[in-house]
Amino acid sequence: MASLLCVGVGHVGLPLSLKLWQAGHDVALVDIDISKIESLRQGVMPFLEDGSDELLALAAGSERFRPLTYGDERFPDQVAQAEYVVMTLGTPLGTDYTFRYDQYFDVLERMVPHLSEGVTLIVRSTVAPHFTHNVVTSRIAAQRDWVPGVDFHVSFCPERLVQGEAMRGIEELPEIIGADDRETARKAERLFRSLGAEKRIHHVSTVEAELAKLFLNTFRYTLFGLANEFAIIAEQHDADIFRVLEAANGGYPRGGIPRPGPSRGPCLGKDTATLAFSSSASMIAHAAIKTNENIVLHVAHELRAALGSLARRKVTVFGLAFKADTDDVRDNLTLPLVNVLDREGAVTGLYDPLVAGHDNSEVVRGSDAVVVMTPHSAFRSLGENDLVGLCGRDRREVYVFDLWNIWPWADRIFGRGSEEEHEDIGNGRVRLADARGHAAPARTGS
Repeated sequence: MASLLCVGVGHVGLPLSLKLWQAGHDVALVDIDISKIESLRQGVMPFLEDGSDELLALAAGSERFRPLTYGDERFPDQVAQAEYVVMTLGTPLGTDYTFRYDQYFDVLERMVPHLSEGVTLIVRSTVAPHFTHNVVTSRIAAQRDWVPGVDFHVSFCPERLVQGEAMRGIEELPEIIGADDRETARKAERLFRSLGAEKRIHHVSTVEAELAKLFLNTFRYTLFGLANEFAIIAEQHDADIFRVLEAANGGYPRGGIPRPGPSRGPCLGKDTATLAFSSSASMIAHAAIKTNENIVLHVAHELRAALGSLARRKVTVFGLAFKADTDDVRDNLTLPLVNVLDREGAVTGLYDPLVAGHDNSEVVRGSDAVVVMTPHSAFRSLGENDLVGLCGRDRREVYVFDLWNIWPWADRIFGRGSEEEHEDIGNGRVRLADARGHAAPARTGS
């Protein structure tokens, strides 16, 4: 088994660190967030992740599992001893829709002087095309006067996990190994094979691996954007998007249109934006961003129409996490919605039972409107009377807008048209089009 240093203990790095420890490796972990490191030392997960609590409880008592801060005196030795360094640092988007690599630049400055020859570095963050080669490989080669693929090895191996299901995903999902020489590819594969001898491996170059991650998330975000566009079109035609999808997808081998709803999160929106602003050919990626984020304006418009005005009206948004049944609030669409409501004078509240600081249901009391932005199981289980009780108002005084179709009794459901039945019984009051495509006069009589 190998000596590993895992840099970053967030939603990507920590689950992988635990699985590598379980596989028998010697794992040191480092993060700038001291509170996370203290939590790990105590055997307590800093966020929700199925199947991780029990494994961390075991790892925390092991000498092979060492959470560190950068200021720990053992840090330089851990870097020097590492046969593998797995980097899962944050790469947030800036206001110009390009990645910010401050964390990578900082960590490389801290680590490079202490790296030992033969080390393999695995970049697992989402990055722009050519970042692995042009930044990580080039900086180490220049600073240490090392030859890539000989003195050290750098591979890009993207994660493709789902929050809350990372532990299972690490075991089951194929690995993409991006490497620009055979020895680097061999070393990276050996690490991931330790997680399962039958694990499927795809070998490509570093830039091809980077694009694979960006392409996949842009593809998914485009599908979600199209579903949201379909939902608004269905509304405009007084149709129910959920009935349309049932008819279109049900039993049809080439169906598969996703259900509509607010979609973004730490990968989908960011990866799509990165692709959109890194190539002149990314017109569809731009459209996907606009279509998904337009939901915020659509919700504000519908609330304004229902309430007459948003000024001084209390609107409580249910759900701050970007995904159901997780506490991950990164890159959600809730905060952009709150921003729009605030600037129109609304009094906004946030309620999310899974997010610390927003888990007090008292914030719902007195609401003029409730908007469901995250379909948590806890919300799905609420009945109409439960919600009215939380609001402390008469049902007729609370406007309920459900963006996920989890409350059939809501006043408004995203993608559902009028509740009226539209049946042509041939009563003569329907205008028909004649053969030339012009409107025919309305018929009179029966």
